[in-house]
Amino acid sequence: MHGDYFFFYTEGNVVSIVILLILLIDDRLHNARQERQIRFNWTIVAHIGYFVSDICWAAVLSGNLPRTRLLVGLFNFTNLVMMHLLAYEWFLYMAASENLDFRKSRRRRIQCRTPMILSVLAMVVAYVIAPEFWISKTGELNSLYYMMLILMPVLYMIAAFVISLRNARKTRSREDKKLYLLIGIYPLAIVVSGLIQTIFLDAPLFCFGCTIMMIFFYIQHLQTLVSVDSLTRLNNRGQINRYMDQVVYKDSVRNTAMMIDIDRFKEINDTYGHGEGDRALVLMAQALRQSVAGIDAPVFIGRYGGDEFTVFVQHAEGDGLPEEIISRIRALLEEKQQQHRLPYDLKISAGYDDLQDKNDSMDACVIRADEKLYEDKKSRNIKR
Repeated sequence: MHGDYFFFYTEGNVVSIVILLILLIDDRLHNARQERQIRFNWTIVAHIGYFVSDICWAAVLSGNLPRTRLLVGLFNFTNLVMMHLLAYEWFLYMAASENLDFRKSRRRRIQCRTPMILSVLAMVVAYVIAPEFWISKTGELNSLYYMMLILMPVLYMIAAFVISLRNARKTRSREDKKLYLLIGIYPLAIVVSGLIQTIFLDAPLFCFGCTIMMIFFYIQHLQTLVSVDSLTRLNNRGQINRYMDQVVYKDSVRNTAMMIDIDRFKEINDTYGHGEGDRALVLMAQALRQSVAGIDAPVFIGRYGGDEFTVFVQHAEGDGLPEEIISRIRALLEEKQQQHRLPYDLKISAGYDDLQDKNDSMDACVIRADEKLYEDKKSRNIKR
């Protein structure tokens, strides 16, 4: 690596470090410290650490720093540690984003961490016992080092990729499916950029590829904050309003707005606590998604506020689809009540109405649907 290329390589890494620092600072200043964001932040830190270490190694390769065994060992060991940490933290980010159960088990968390720790310790022990095992007297690295550099990170990335694709196939939520696929694509993107840099081009494509993906995921995170309810993962009130503004009356299409809420939800909170109330809301959101799965009609689901949810569906006149959806929701909630052995009845009240003509609005339609929901409660003697 000659001097001019070293400065070009360093500039690329420095630009990437500055961008990632901006993302990290902005995220820590403005976003809640949830597990998913904590893991995302640590992934950024690992990227920055790797880029800094890689600049130092490039300085050795270019002759700007002496090629001693100590410096070769130090910077390449740091590269290895940061690469392992980068892959491991991304794996944990995937687990938090997809709400995997193993995160709740201390034993399983230790099992996930163990391969990374053993790989790093193996390199330390090898260097202490026999330094020439992976660094020659002249400071040259052998092929074993490069295998150890990527072995565990690749395994973590493959695991994240496979789990994300599997969960994307299983979920019925379009938002979750999109998120899982994006998380699965990240390992492929950085591997491809690293291979292109190594094989074809003398350019810092690895740092550019990683930084672009981090920016992309940060933008996706901001979009999620703007449009998705954090508890139920349904569209939030702002997204509902944006959807309603786009609906236009057509003679050939029946636009139906459905308002649904959980019966005696306040009693659930007051009697069993807000944690149980949150679980009821999550189960309700699951039932809503499942109730419209397989329906051959445009459907939009959102959390209107509190325990109120809304479903918008565009369908044909006289097909009975709103009644069918409500019936499905009630049946699904009954199943979930038994499955989770809930100490209370998980039931709903519902009302719906249609967009009447070109002078009508979805806001007015939702108000009428809400009035019919209240009538449903009165007919069953349920307090609002």
